[in-house]
Amino acid sequence: MKKHALSLSLFSILASTHTLAIDHDLENAGQVNKFINNDLNTPAVAMQTKRFSSGSVQSETTNTITPACPTLLTGNLYTLSNSTAGDNVCYHFEITDRSKTTALLVGQSQGTNVNLSIIKHNLDNTFTAIGSSANPDNQDEVVVALTEPGHYYWFMEVVESDGAAYNFGAAVANDLDPYEFNDTLALSTVLPDRQNSITGNMDSINDVDYYQFTAVRGQDLSLSFFDGLSDEYVIEIYNNGWVPVTPNTYRIISDLQENQSINLRVSANKALPANPENNYTLNIASIVASFSNHVITGESNVNRIPYSVRKYSGPYLTTQAYRQLNWSLILKDTTGAPIEGAVAQFTFIKNVNDPQNTLTTYKVNSDSNGAISEQISLGACNPNATGIEHTEYSFGYKNEWRSDVEVGLWRIDIPTNRGLDEKDRLDTIGIGGDNVPYVYFGHICDQDLISSNPS
Repeated sequence: MKKHALSLSLFSILASTHTLAIDHDLENAGQVNKFINNDLNTPAVAMQTKRFSSGSVQSETTNTITPACPTLLTGNLYTLSNSTAGDNVCYHFEITDRSKTTALLVGQSQGTNVNLSIIKHNLDNTFTAIGSSANPDNQDEVVVALTEPGHYYWFMEVVESDGAAYNFGAAVANDLDPYEFNDTLALSTVLPDRQNSITGNMDSINDVDYYQFTAVRGQDLSLSFFDGLSDEYVIEIYNNGWVPVTPNTYRIISDLQENQSINLRVSANKALPANPENNYTLNIASIVASFSNHVITGESNVNRIPYSVRKYSGPYLTTQAYRQLNWSLILKDTTGAPIEGAVAQFTFIKNVNDPQNTLTTYKVNSDSNGAISEQISLGACNPNATGIEHTEYSFGYKNEWRSDVEVGLWRIDIPTNRGLDEKDRLDTIGIGGDNVPYVYFGHICDQDLISSNPS
């Protein structure tokens, strides 16, 4: 995986409706008879609820209704002819599982203009338009809606017609990721000002997922997209047009202004069949440029073993503790501001003579202030350095001590989100590196006072 730099210009996305030009693989189900229901007449531009005056509705506890229009099946493409301007044509369909429904009206002649809505039949016998499409002239109409289990209608308002045939139908996808419904730019999933890692899927070959992230401080960002090497997805970023991003790489986005928005979209590779069981991972995160306020310490009352000691040839114990080891720091972006959701890993080897069995790693995410603060209980102490003699001066006395210590190691690694370094390792900052991999730690097991005399 390589990392690339990308400098984005300010985005100037036009406020226009996104048109889906897609093949929904609907089965041709032939001609249907025209059914008009003027009681469901709902202007396409008004997402309002109307009460239906005729028909009947059964008890809400049975979760059933009497359809106000003939029932047709989703997954089919139907043909309708002999429409007349002013007709309100209606057909019912049922949804049994939470799903995303794409209703289509296609194949209109030059002299035909029909608007399309999806209307929900509520249990209290009211009707709610949950999506509408009213393109000019004979353009195709597409309505995409998140549909909970229930009863729905294709509702077609004939604005103009020469009587020629046109087609309508609906494709239903049930394998939804947690971020649906985000199939258009206007419905983009807005990501918070923190490190974001998103797992999604393509519920069908026609699925499109839109995401938007705002660089509040104009900080440098990292963008990466991992598809499990399946090549099932296309990831794009908006930069005066949709620009493909190479998957399974890290891309650095720099030269951003404050509050500049990043728009991303993921779509299916139409050369391959969609498999909703497979997932992609999209990461957009601030570059972790630095850390501050780092404190790695034991209790405040530790009688420390100093650098100069007798009867001890081991390393200087930079960090010392009795029962608890505390570590804390603040992670910052390229502007020096704290980052929420960034990661720091504390690696702790309790006994330097037995690293395989005493190594523990702690991965912790920063809070909204960019801070990480953790306490590690040291547990049982098994000394591997004994009889260390050292001097303490306190309250006018010179105290001689003998200590037994379990010598260990620690380090902190903080992924920068820049990708891999020149040695093909995850790029990190922290405490501990190639020259000095670890900091020495002393878990003080026992301390005996040998003598105490006025100094």
